[in-house]
Amino acid sequence: MYKKAVKHSFKVFSENLKNGTTGSVLFFYGAEQYLVKWAVETLVKKYVNPAALSVDYVLLDEENVSCEQIIEACETFSMFSQRRVVWVKNFRPLMGDSVRGYRKEDLIALADYTRESNPGTILIFSSEEIKASAVLPAALKKQAQCYEFDRIDKSELTSFARKRFPAAGVEISPKNLGLLIDLTGYFNRESDYRLFHFDNDIQKIIAHCSDGRVEESDIVCTVEGDADTFVFDMLDGISGNQKDKAFQLLYNILSSGRDAFSLIGAVVSQFEMMLSVKQMREDGMDLAAIHKKLGGSEYRIKKMIPYANKYSVGKLKQILSSIYETDRNIKTGLLDSQLALEMFIAGI
Repeated sequence: MYKKAVKHSFKVFSENLKNGTTGSVLFFYGAEQYLVKWAVETLVKKYVNPAALSVDYVLLDEENVSCEQIIEACETFSMFSQRRVVWVKNFRPLMGDSVRGYRKEDLIALADYTRESNPGTILIFSSEEIKASAVLPAALKKQAQCYEFDRIDKSELTSFARKRFPAAGVEISPKNLGLLIDLTGYFNRESDYRLFHFDNDIQKIIAHCSDGRVEESDIVCTVEGDADTFVFDMLDGISGNQKDKAFQLLYNILSSGRDAFSLIGAVVSQFEMMLSVKQMREDGMDLAAIHKKLGGSEYRIKKMIPYANKYSVGKLKQILSSIYETDRNIKTGLLDSQLALEMFIAGI
């Protein structure tokens, strides 16, 4: 049976705003806090007079903002704007009732207030995570306009990027746009990569490219990050019998302030995937089948295949065992991080 696609909350929000059906109390939550920020800014732009911004737009994001402060901010009437906007950001009682500094009766009173709040004020509660059974979220779910700003889909992410490159006077081909999305890992199940990161990477790519056109190299060196680039460059040096190059890369990245454990994490991630790629290739699987099995970035898998071909399964297991030991030696204080990593490179 055909199942109708559910609209993302940002589209529903946009429609409500356009139709003038925005309520007085809004509840924003979910992984994409970029969209929460966008929604608030859109409301402020529509309802708050720029000349009265400092008066009619109130952001309450202090750790211990009280229920009384929230109600007081909402009950103050605007004389200059169409509506006053009060944003209670990352309000801790949204994540549970047993929050230090908040009495349950005060939370109940605030929940009751949201039923008949000042219609001249738009009150917004937001939090990335919520406990739906807690007093305030449970009340908001019943009586507020609720928007779960979760991750967007591939077509929406593509549209997000397409708008930003031309706006900056920069061209990007469909192929390179696909590479960019693939490299970000946005759709990896365990990824914590969000639209804030994506928007930042787009700005870095725009700044990096020349002649107003994005090339593959602009994307790879900007999005992959220092740690991932280090692993491939290190392998280039080692496979080319230039361990001195690998050592120099290590010194450069550590002297730049890079945390040794995040570097080890990148090394482990790359070699674990390389081992999986090697084993699947030996089982006769092609790139498409490997990507379907492993998920993640197809570009990253494709890039790993030539390196995986240079090592046996046994050698890759040995390298992984060595980096696990390097991690233990650093964490237990047995070896200095630089010395431990030098020994790891020397042993490959």
